[in-house]
Amino acid sequence: MRAPKPANETLDFQEILYISMPYRTDRQDALALLAAETGLRLTMIPGISTDDMSEKGLPVTNNPTHDPHWPWVGIWRAHANAWRYIIDNDLGSTLILEDDVDWDVYIKDVMGLLNWQMRYNNTIPRHGRRGEKESRVSDCAYGCDYWDTMFVGQCQNSAHPDDLRHMTYHDPYSPAVKDTGFVGELKDHWNLTEEDASVRVLAPTFNPLCLQAYALSNLGARRALYQIGGFHSIHTAVDVEMIEHLESGQLAGYTVTPPPFVKWGVHGRGETDNFYQHFEDQLEEEKDKDLDRSMAGGWSSGLMTSARKALGVLGAPAREWEGVTSR
Repeated sequence: MRAPKPANETLDFQEILYISMPYRTDRQDALALLAAETGLRLTMIPGISTDDMSEKGLPVTNNPTHDPHWPWVGIWRAHANAWRYIIDNDLGSTLILEDDVDWDVYIKDVMGLLNWQMRYNNTIPRHGRRGEKESRVSDCAYGCDYWDTMFVGQCQNSAHPDDLRHMTYHDPYSPAVKDTGFVGELKDHWNLTEEDASVRVLAPTFNPLCLQAYALSNLGARRALYQIGGFHSIHTAVDVEMIEHLESGQLAGYTVTPPPFVKWGVHGRGETDNFYQHFEDQLEEEKDKDLDRSMAGGWSSGLMTSARKALGVLGAPAREWEGVTSR
């Protein structure tokens, strides 16, 4: 059996897409730096404002109390455009990111190992599209011929209360359980301790919140677009809608915990694309505080070595010209 090796510039997916509102050039600049420093190639899918959508293109909502002009409709449309990009370009497997994510400096090693585990060492019983048992080895990256979705950047996660299928594997770049946001799940459901480190859990997806980083197979993209707003109605935010389809078994896949991708938070208005009153209140409380509100003043948790924090090397003194002294 071949040994794991670092992933390529698209982390062994056919493409890496990221969703970003056109006006969030600050986040796009940050991702350009992040991708360059870690050797990745990203493709941008423009975010959509609900206000810019035609009445004719708004999805039907199956809840009469919901306003089809709510902000989450535009968020759904942006993700739906990513799904359609996968379909239109006949991509076999694609990673979709939101523009405020962070990852480990050694993300190629992290994802190369995950790819190997899912293709050659996946011990979780599974069945193919027609119900027949799959062989363990898959020719598709991350074994994508037997899943719709793969969550690698959830902000919260609940495993199926009655389904204990899972596998653990050693990953030297996975932080201690106590340093992740998934202590409850990892301790209570998978019987790890807070001190356990260098381990990740792969399990069937049940209830992952947030779409910060997730992968779709080609069939998964078609199923998502068909089920969630593109052909049928939609009634809530796209990440919650996806949870409902995963819990019901209409979509199926895997979740990696702790996730290799996490959120990068910042102080100030740059934290969100939306305008929430509670957030405006928080800004008012913080306006007189001495905070670094730039992208560099942000933070993330749940990584061994944050790639965004590692960008600080670009601010180190440059080499001087011979015979010239810096002032």
